[in-house]
Amino acid sequence: MKTTTFGSYIRFLRMQSNMTQSQLADKLNITDKAVSKWERDLSYPDIKLFPKLADVLGVSVNDLLDESIQDGSSSRLMQIFEMSHDFRTPLNIILGCVSLAEIHSEDKERVQQYLHSIKAASEYLLEVINIVMQTAHIDTQSNNDYNSFIGELDDYLKNSKTEAIDRSTNLFSGRRILVAEDMEINREIMGELLIQYGAKVEFAEDGQVCLDKIIANPSNYFDLILMDIKMPNIDGIEATKKIRQLSDAKKASIPIIAVTANIYDKDRIAASKAGMDAFTEKPISVEKLFKIIKQFLQD
Repeated sequence: MKTTTFGSYIRFLRMQSNMTQSQLADKLNITDKAVSKWERDLSYPDIKLFPKLADVLGVSVNDLLDESIQDGSSSRLMQIFEMSHDFRTPLNIILGCVSLAEIHSEDKERVQQYLHSIKAASEYLLEVINIVMQTAHIDTQSNNDYNSFIGELDDYLKNSKTEAIDRSTNLFSGRRILVAEDMEINREIMGELLIQYGAKVEFAEDGQVCLDKIIANPSNYFDLILMDIKMPNIDGIEATKKIRQLSDAKKASIPIIAVTANIYDKDRIAASKAGMDAFTEKPISVEKLFKIIKQFLQD
């Protein structure tokens, strides 16, 4: 049984490279607090940071993965499960690109682009599943958690369906919707789907840009915001809080719907406390999302 943890391994590599926690945080574009939590085993690095983390610390990605898998902590599997972005984000891309490929089926070049995105997202998802399966094999104490997760994933895949887009529908005709989302492919998916239903769409790549756009435009300019939660600079929760505090009552009361891969009860509670009006998860169900939007765009 190992006596060290993944957090102590990161700390060892950092100190070996003569870096402070602050310097490591700067190189990774994260907060000092995040690094401190890793090293104290209070949280786990987002798996998307592993390539950059490995490069900064002078080891291979496999070294980090092997160390994290062999940690032996009974909570390790659940920590990976809680990184729901690593499952839901690629699933959202896959299902969204399928919808767009159907819409633009006559445009071979665009369909090829969507197929490329589907392939890349599928390969990433497979890597994440492989890591979880390896961890679950080693961490036998979390076997029930693993079986539960696999069951839920199986149910989701069996019940998933792609909603057909009725291009003649003008459901949101004349409405202007602001989509706050840091991933370009997700902005494209959401924008295309909304435009197909007649909406005018603008984008913000993070919470700060979203807030700036609300402040800079007239109070009746945007009808609704679709807000991702996990974004750089200021996240969706903080952006919502700042919008709700604006002195312009019309702007402060704009409907805000969370569209996020953060799907746990704690995320829903945080969204509600921040002032978000509704919550829907990724991968996006077009039918469910548009039903929620309609509720807030009734004249």
